Amino acid sequence: MDHKKALEKIKKCLRMAASSNPHEAAAAMRQARALMEKFQLEEDDVLASEVQECATRSGAKNRPVAWEVKLAAIVSRAYSCSFLFMAGVGEYRFIGEMAEVASYTMTLLLRQVRQARRDYIAANLTRCKAATKTKRADVFCDAWAYTVHKKVIEFAGGEPSAAVNAYIAKNHPELETGKATERNSSKGLTQRNVKDAMHGIAAASDVRLNHGVKGEETLALH
Repeated sequence: MDHKKALEKIKKCLRMAASSNPHEAAAAMRQARALMEKFQLEEDDVLASEVQECATRSGAKNRPVAWEVKLAAIVSRAYSCSFLFMAGVGEYRFIGEMAEVASYTMTLLLRQVRQARRDYIAANLTRCKAATKTKRADVFCDAWAYTVHKKVIEFAGGEPSAAVNAYIAKNHPELETGKATERNSSKGLTQRNVKDAMHGIAAASDVRLNHGVKGEETLALH
């Protein structure tokens, strides 16, 4: 029996340990503890085995733009995950029991917001200098992400579980705090920025995150 099979056996024993039959529960707990000792597994190992880690490619290798990080935070909240940005690799890692759905959602949202950004630039910012075009398009995307965030409030799940924390402690013990790239001044929005933001809000008005049916979690973006 390898570690993976041992973990599955331990989890089965722990479920049986919740039995209303005291003799069955005690026997299951003894077996679980024996297996944990034999394979040198701890409670955190059992918890962490319930967690997935799934990646979504970022638009940056080392320092993602602020609106993109905001979008990742929104998605992680919706699916009760934690997320990390892997510098050098250039991807977000969603960690949780629903990490696969979170990663898929992030991929689709990024595809939508990037297309909306390109459309907005082509329709409204063709006469701007390159640097100005990038900054104003960032305001558009930030407003787009903010609009999605408002819709997530009712949809959002709970906080990441103890299993997520156990997984991160086990698999990512050395984390560093990073900073996102913010290309606009924090002093306030100009009239042009307000216009950019309003277009971003309008562009995201038809985005929907929906819970699934029949007990399953699925994604619907309209």
